[in-house]
Amino acid sequence: MKPKPSRSLIALSTSALALPGISVADAPPTQSTASYKISNYQEDDLSRSEAPFGDLDRYDIDVHQFKLISPVGRNFSVNIDANYETLTGASPWFTSVGLDGDPDVNLSGASGIRDKRTEVSIGARYYLENGSIGSNIGYSEEDDYRASYVGFSGERHFNNDLTTVSLAFSHSADDIFPTDAELFGRVISESKYSSSAVISVSQIINQFSTIRTAFSTTEQRGFLSDPYKLIDFRPDNKTQLAWSNSYRRFFVDRNAALHLNYRFYHDDFGISSHTIDTSWFQNLGRNYQLVPSIRYYSQSAADFFTNIDDFLKPLNEYQSSDYRLAAFGAISGSLSLVANFGNWTATLTAERYVASDKYAAYKVNQPSTALVKYNRVSLGFDYSF
Repeated sequence: MKPKPSRSLIALSTSALALPGISVADAPPTQSTASYKISNYQEDDLSRSEAPFGDLDRYDIDVHQFKLISPVGRNFSVNIDANYETLTGASPWFTSVGLDGDPDVNLSGASGIRDKRTEVSIGARYYLENGSIGSNIGYSEEDDYRASYVGFSGERHFNNDLTTVSLAFSHSADDIFPTDAELFGRVISESKYSSSAVISVSQIINQFSTIRTAFSTTEQRGFLSDPYKLIDFRPDNKTQLAWSNSYRRFFVDRNAALHLNYRFYHDDFGISSHTIDTSWFQNLGRNYQLVPSIRYYSQSAADFFTNIDDFLKPLNEYQSSDYRLAAFGAISGSLSLVANFGNWTATLTAERYVASDKYAAYKVNQPSTALVKYNRVSLGFDYSF
């Protein structure tokens, strides 16, 4: 007989497949769970040396997230997700040459960006003897953007339930209608479409550890440029490929678990990236858990990235000064405290993120002056009933 795991051990893993004594054949949840989380995301202001003129304030975002998952009968579960966020601040509008020859950032104006976004999705899952299938639909709307999406997923267990193969597909149709389009000569209305597919394999190594690998591909087509930048012209299709890996290990003597993740990404804009992150889930008695995490990210630049906008370049030639297309590296660290009290669980998380061309693993030919630094704080509650 396999040993029965403790409740704290179950809480340490992101998958029941990693736990001894847990039946890996999927089953609907035995009780309903309602979750609510509030987060604040605050970007550091630009310095006057980076932006000699205009506003320096960048994005400040508040996010409210709600989720309900509940069993229905013996073989079904349903879930409802709802998100609401408000945004204020400014983003880089264009870049120009400064007096010292380096690029200067020109922000869009903090008073000009005030937006809100609402998103709702509904999903259901049917549980089989050795797997499950599910689907979801969702809708998101903001002042200048609408998105409708649908997804399907399924998984099957093999090898005496030690191996799990999962498949997932999704499709999104988005409408873009920028504000102040006529005033600034922006596009009036555009559309874009995105389709994704993921296949993953999870393997139980022993009663204390698991591994998982996944391959995904995403195809985007339509209007992929940023309509709010003074100059931004990108290809109308993009193929994205990603390979993700994870390792989970529980250490009995330390009453803790280690999570390791690595992801490689590449797209035909010319961007390649590496992401490495690790977390340590440390139990503190029966009711508390401390989770420090660290993450490193680095990417190469898009083929058409420029850190100084060229206003003389033909409009049909690709170019963008979007800092998200630059070559850079980023380091982030977070600390979470989880408190468990019967049917209630509370999680408090604080994160600091710093991006810089100095951290890049790839060669940086054109450093971006608009790279982001931010703080994020969140507080979440889960209630099971």
